[in-house]
Amino acid sequence: MKRSNWILLIFISMLLLAGCGQSLAAADGGSMSGGGSLPHGVMSAEQACKLVVGKASPGFFTAPKQVHLVLTTYAKGEPVESQGDISSGMPPQTLVWIVEVHAKAIHWDHSVPAGYTPPARPDTDYSVVMNARTGHVSDQGECTCWPLPLSGLGTVVSLPPRC
Repeated sequence: MKRSNWILLIFISMLLLAGCGQSLAAADGGSMSGGGSLPHGVMSAEQACKLVVGKASPGFFTAPKQVHLVLTTYAKGEPVESQGDISSGMPPQTLVWIVEVHAKAIHWDHSVPAGYTPPARPDTDYSVVMNARTGHVSDQGECTCWPLPLSGLGTVVSLPPRC
């Protein structure tokens, strides 16, 4: 093979690899805030945050302190949000935002099993798995587990408590 053909082959390979890296970075959470690029149709971190924090009923969050988000796939993110479990709430490759809100207290009025005794101190953390295109929440939970290990899923976006 001629030297010029080798150079052309190397150049084309570099272009292809550069393009793949950009797509992967965006899908795995690269530059999710500000002017960064997101896959087509995916809401911004700020929009996802506002859907969780902004739509909470009055008193749900007492003194919210911080919000962490990461864009990932359902199969990777749901077990982290649920601390081990995975359900079939969405197809595994669905892009999701994992949204974690840390507050002084979470007041979630939801059903509990008979005989349930609430913890002595209120939960301080609330997290959801949200379809990054539709905003549909498939999984949610509360705990005293701030912060979740989100950095292994992609780039963590930190926002102020009101997004």
